[in-house]
Amino acid sequence: MELSRIAIGLVLFGFFEFLGIDPRYGGIISAVIVGTLIGKTIGKSSEKYAFFSIFTYNLIGWILVFLFTSDGKLALQYGGIALSVLIGFALVMVFFYSIIGSFGAFVVSNLSRNKQDEGL
Repeated sequence: MELSRIAIGLVLFGFFEFLGIDPRYGGIISAVIVGTLIGKTIGKSSEKYAFFSIFTYNLIGWILVFLFTSDGKLALQYGGIALSVLIGFALVMVFFYSIIGSFGAFVVSNLSRNKQDEGL
């Protein structure tokens, strides 16, 4: 189940990269989508699953971007400070997206729990 959400995140990551959408906006949109899906399907305490899923697919996605794009290859070639800055930026963005997705999962799980409570 966890792997399917990671796969969805990777597909969205690649799709936004293919469309040429700024990775920051694509990452936010995909984090919200994956967080919403996790919040709907898992429900209670889905935030930690959302955080780990989004963290994992973003980490995999950024590693693939660094390995297969010209910017990433350039940073890997020069190493040193350029590589440190690039890795630091990627880690900050991964944590940022994970927090956004966890918040989305929290909101959706609470909304669905409130709807269930009203129905009783």
